[in-house]
Amino acid sequence: AHLEGRELWLANVGDSRAVLGRRINPLNRSESDLTHEAVELTKDHTPTDDTERDRIIRAGGFITIPQKDQKGMPARIWLDKNCSQIGLAMSRSVGDHALKGVGVIADPAVHSYRLSDDDEFFIIATDGVWEFISSAEAVKIVQDCFDKGMGASEACKELIRCSMKKWEQEEGHYRDDITAIVVRL
Repeated sequence: AHLEGRELWLANVGDSRAVLGRRINPLNRSESDLTHEAVELTKDHTPTDDTERDRIIRAGGFITIPQKDQKGMPARIWLDKNCSQIGLAMSRSVGDHALKGVGVIADPAVHSYRLSDDDEFFIIATDGVWEFISSAEAVKIVQDCFDKGMGASEACKELIRCSMKKWEQEEGHYRDDITAIVVRL
C-alpha cells in the first residue's frame, strides 16, 4: 500500500487482502448496530476466479474445486492431472517457481482508491486472518478497539488474537500464517 494525500495505491498478489473500514452515515444505517462497513480494496487471487482459472488452464495447470462435503478445503492448482505433485491454493504468488510453468504468476494487481472523509482505517492481512474472519468481522473487531480508545497497534494485536482463537476452534493446534497491519487514517 502507498498512501499519497487522499490517493491509496494497492498492489497485491495471492490471497492476502486489503479492506477499508468506512463509517456508515447514520441516516443510511439499517437496524443493526454496525457503525462501519467493510470495503474490499483487493481481490484474492484464487483458482475459483474465472480470469485466474482460465489463465491456469491455458498454461497447462490442473485445478481441483472441493465438493460440498469437503468443507474448509480450498480450490487448488496442480502440476499434474493426478494431483499428486505440488499444489497451491492461490493463482498468484511471489517466489513460487514450481508452479510458474502452469500459470501461477507473480504479477500484482494494482489499483488506486480515492479516500473519502468517511474512510477511517484499512487492514492488510494474510489469509490466516481471512480464513475464518470475514472482512466485515475484521472491520468490526478493529472499530470496537478504536471505540475503546485503543490505537492501531492494539487493534491489530486484537485482530490477530481473534484470528488465532478462530483457528484453534476450527483446526485445533494447526494454523496458517497470521500477519496483519492496521492503518488509521
